[in-house]
Amino acid sequence: MLSWLGYGNTGAVVKGLNDVPLELRPATEITHPAFQVMVGSGTTLLLVALWALIFVWRKRRVPDGKWLLRAILISGPLGFIAIEAGWVLTELGRQPFIIYNVMRTADAVTTAPGLVIYLVTFVALYLLLAGMVVWFLRRMAGEPAAREEGSSLATA
Repeated sequence: MLSWLGYGNTGAVVKGLNDVPLELRPATEITHPAFQVMVGSGTTLLLVALWALIFVWRKRRVPDGKWLLRAILISGPLGFIAIEAGWVLTELGRQPFIIYNVMRTADAVTTAPGLVIYLVTFVALYLLLAGMVVWFLRRMAGEPAAREEGSSLATA
């Protein structure tokens, strides 16, 4: 089945990790757990979303169950965790190549001068943006929420 998926031919030979020379193998002690974290996070997010969907479908109202709300709260960072684990999997899983059997990572490093200026500018800009977000959120947290006359949190 894998030969058909990979090559479109059921008679094709698919190399396993044991067939790859040791110096060309990715670091499986890092990539395998990263894959598991990525899949586990995604599966958990899917299950919590299904739980919320079933709650809304059955009760016809916004979820307010204690356990469901806790699960939603805890699963908040899981999307970011899944993205980061996927990034680790992608970047470390392709090592030592940038392009498989064409260019190695060591050959792709640039020697162009002046890149430090761009790195410092990029980091400074994002630190400034992060500071502005923290300032704005703290400012919003200190103000009472504006409510319109006759408005209610409950929906029909």
